[in-house]
Amino acid sequence: MKLLDNFFITKTIAETENGYEAILQCNPAHIIYQGHFPGNPITPGACIIQVADELMERIMNHKLLMRTIKNVKFLSAIVPEEGKLIRFTFSGLSQTETECKVQVTVFESQTVCAKMSLSFSHDPL
Repeated sequence: MKLLDNFFITKTIAETENGYEAILQCNPAHIIYQGHFPGNPITPGACIIQVADELMERIMNHKLLMRTIKNVKFLSAIVPEEGKLIRFTFSGLSQTETECKVQVTVFESQTVCAKMSLSFSHDPL
């Protein structure tokens, strides 16, 4: 299930001095929040990882297959609220003909919510 432009709404994706940055807006009405957790919703860690994967595909402009997730740290919960902006930064991007690796940091305002190291192989479509 694709989460971009549904669970999180893409506002911008831009190249930066250190890599890439995506600004997303929470969709607190999404069905996932009804089950995680009713009355006190937070963004599931698996959804944060999935969104990072989908953003990398947009940045690289082709399908990727996530191979490894390392050093995942969820440091602060993302509570969905109407209009809340979340920032994903992608740094240390390295790639070969067959794979790419990147460091992802997720922010709510100035608060770091998550950090992770991801590696992908290029989908041989």
